[in-house]
Amino acid sequence: MNPAPAWLRRRWGVRVAAAAAATAVVAVALVLAAVALVLLQERAVRGSVEEQARAIAESAADRLTEGEDAPEVVREVSTGFVLLQVVDAGGRVLAATAPLSATDAVDGGRTAADPDAAVAVTVDDDPLLVVRAEAGNRAVLVAGSLDAAQQSTETVTDLAVIGVPLLTVVAGATTYLFAGRALRPVEAIRARVAAISARDLTRRVPEPDTVDEVGRLARTMNDMLARLDAAQAAQRRFVGDAGHELRSPLATIAARLELAQRRGPTGGDIAAMIPEAQRMTRLVEDLLLLARADERGLTPRRDDVDLDELAENEAARLRTAGDVRVRVTTVPVRVTGDRSQLTRVLGNLAENAARHARTGVEVRLRTERGQAVLEVVDDGPGIAVGDRRRVFERFVRLDEGRARDAGGVGLGLAIVAEVLAAHGGSVEAGAADDGGTVMTVRLPAQPRDTAAPSDPASASRMR
Repeated sequence: MNPAPAWLRRRWGVRVAAAAAATAVVAVALVLAAVALVLLQERAVRGSVEEQARAIAESAADRLTEGEDAPEVVREVSTGFVLLQVVDAGGRVLAATAPLSATDAVDGGRTAADPDAAVAVTVDDDPLLVVRAEAGNRAVLVAGSLDAAQQSTETVTDLAVIGVPLLTVVAGATTYLFAGRALRPVEAIRARVAAISARDLTRRVPEPDTVDEVGRLARTMNDMLARLDAAQAAQRRFVGDAGHELRSPLATIAARLELAQRRGPTGGDIAAMIPEAQRMTRLVEDLLLLARADERGLTPRRDDVDLDELAENEAARLRTAGDVRVRVTTVPVRVTGDRSQLTRVLGNLAENAARHARTGVEVRLRTERGQAVLEVVDDGPGIAVGDRRRVFERFVRLDEGRARDAGGVGLGLAIVAEVLAAHGGSVEAGAADDGGTVMTVRLPAQPRDTAAPSDPASASRMR
């Protein structure tokens, strides 16, 4: 690869490099075209001279064949354009026009071997083209002047010498100007991006009213800026929400410690601080998990996990709490994943359902088209359609769950979504038949060809 364009781009920029490349290409093309034009011009004029000289030679040969004398034929046929000689079979000149020699054949005998040939000679510095026509035991040599051909070739050459550099300069200058105009929007985009700081990602680059590469570049840049703006806003909201959620347990613990310092610690102080410390520990763990997911993604282990076992264990844990009735319906389903992370998914979904349920929670597990489908249903107030995607965002708590006594801090469902995405699964919120909420989890299931299907009714339990 020729390093010149890259060198030009590094030193002078795309505009100069484009102009230089265009100049070089146009110069080469014009030089080749000029050479071809000169050669074709010379060939065309030479062909024309040969054609006319051969016609005159054949006309003179016909007259000699008809019996006319050689001097008479030479005198009547010769014109200012051509010169004639009549020679015998031995090459001796019988008649000739001045300034041709009256003793030597003008072609030096070169056309005798090939009458169809045309021979270039010079007589008194005049370039001539000699052709031959046979007339019995005699022959006619006609010499046509090539002076006009040379003049025409010289004229074309002079025009090429002047025109090629001129057109090359015009092509380079035009390319430079048009490249500048074409790159003007790119420079505007560059200047705007240079002015955008991390503190203000709301600004956008100008978009030209075109559908070319520059227009697509501007739109892509604006899309990228919009994503960065959204990510920064989410990060700021995340930090602010995390700080707010951490402030509450820290404030409670600090207040209890100050009170204990003044009057001495009591069992009530310890009883009040332990839940706050546990709450802060869970919050920090959740924040660390989400931070790892943002930084490099979750990397779950690839173990065989019986999802029905996890579902029944979680249902048993809810029954032990004794707050709501729990019904579980499962079939044997095995998935590949991280047992601890999937346990956390079921725990978060179950706690969320129990927190919002009025009387009961139902956990259902089945297989559907090679997928494990887990449904956690509560009979609570339900989730509005517009909030069913938003509940999986971080620190999102709907109005009825804003009170601190209601439980979580709005990270449970966000963790569920992150963990399931890392396992190749998904989760979505919907409406239950009785007006509550159903959280539907889908995960790739392992084939269980050897496992005997269990009766869903026999796996059901209610409390």
